Amino acid sequence: MARQWDNYEAVQRFPLLKGYINMFSDISYHNEMAALISFFYVQGQSLVDYMRIPINNSHIDSRIHLFWIQPTRSGKTIAWEHTGEVLDTLGIKQDMFSTGTDAALIGSWNKYEEDGEQVLELQEGLLAGKKALNFDEGSLLFETKKQHLSEVVLYLQQAMNPVGTKANTLVKHMKDGSIETESRVSFWLTTFPPQGVREVVLTKGVFQRVLLLIRPWPIERREQVSEERMNTAFKRPPPYEYSLQDFATYFSTVRAALQARVLGIAEMERNDWAKLGTDPKEKIVQDAMYDMFTVDNSFYPLLNAHKDHMYELVRVMDPQMADVVCAFIPNLLNYTIILATHMSLLDDYTQSDDEVAEFNWIVKGDHVDMASEIIYDLYEELVTWLESEVELEHVSKARKSRQASWKAAYTASPALSVGDKPGDWVRKADLLEIYAKQNGGLSRNTQFLHYRDAKTLFKETAVGVSKFVQWLDE
Repeated sequence: MARQWDNYEAVQRFPLLKGYINMFSDISYHNEMAALISFFYVQGQSLVDYMRIPINNSHIDSRIHLFWIQPTRSGKTIAWEHTGEVLDTLGIKQDMFSTGTDAALIGSWNKYEEDGEQVLELQEGLLAGKKALNFDEGSLLFETKKQHLSEVVLYLQQAMNPVGTKANTLVKHMKDGSIETESRVSFWLTTFPPQGVREVVLTKGVFQRVLLLIRPWPIERREQVSEERMNTAFKRPPPYEYSLQDFATYFSTVRAALQARVLGIAEMERNDWAKLGTDPKEKIVQDAMYDMFTVDNSFYPLLNAHKDHMYELVRVMDPQMADVVCAFIPNLLNYTIILATHMSLLDDYTQSDDEVAEFNWIVKGDHVDMASEIIYDLYEELVTWLESEVELEHVSKARKSRQASWKAAYTASPALSVGDKPGDWVRKADLLEIYAKQNGGLSRNTQFLHYRDAKTLFKETAVGVSKFVQWLDE
């Protein structure tokens, strides 16, 4: 990852999130990024009945679907222990899938006789209803030559479509009658990097619907994890700042607040809500979604700057491969909005009085900024992985081109001496202004995003409020 996990603004701002990561990481060593995603994975599933985020005349929901690709024996399986414990405290159903037929996923008809008559009873499949579903052997999805596994992939894609849309309804036609299943499942898929992954990633739409976490696991890290595990044998873990109950209280509080928000907008009592079926409830939630949240003035500029930042990485690629990478971007932008919305709720909870949590329902630009840090790092890891797996030389050219642009802007900036510090320096403000002009007049937000990405190229110092940078020789 481009950043250490504890350098993310969200981790630094929200102690509860940091506490969750610390506890997770004592179970699954050095998998802090998975821990961070796990927090919002739980939040997304807990809010799935109430959160719809409108995108013009359509919408997305609160769920996060993780596909974690990492070598074997690196903590992926045991990571579910912590996530599952938190889900248990919230009363959220969870299940596992390793192999099976489409009937296991969609459901089947159970036939039996009663009083001399044949009765058909629907046996629900794993994808029905609301639950957290752990695919511990996601490598099954790569076995495309098996017809029933191809159907599994298709059903997973449909289940990941936004709740409340026709595309989310899974249909299986059988001789005893059709089975229709609405899925509110959140997927947690893990696998080692299997052979032949390149072709599958480039052709299977499921990968464009999940949040891909791709991490190497070098020998040095394996050795470090082994040492840490051995040194904790027979030792009780240290006390944590936050407990499982603290996390459960937070998620439950947010869920109750969203339900109250929907009912308030709909002018409905809780007892009346409880009497309704799934379809009427969904209609009420979708009717309320435009009034659930508002955004501040910085939301759209920062979201668009994040979008620009992502597309700039593919502009110098070979057109065919650029199309492959661009297929991931719309979903990553959706996840940016989803994460920003989740962070707005965490922000309100963090700033509330200890006794009563108050929510202002405003998604702000700094929530977008925090979400963008995480999503862009995942995006860069994805591109780096595609670069190595699909031999995308053009991606490295894009990075070199960006580095050359900063070098040109630095060279064109007036050189200055800064106190007794050795070498020539330039004002950071001059550097950003010249970089923006040389690259087509970039907005100020985009300038800062680009600089954040290129920060390792420079050494920084300050004199009073004035900031200066110096180019670091390679």
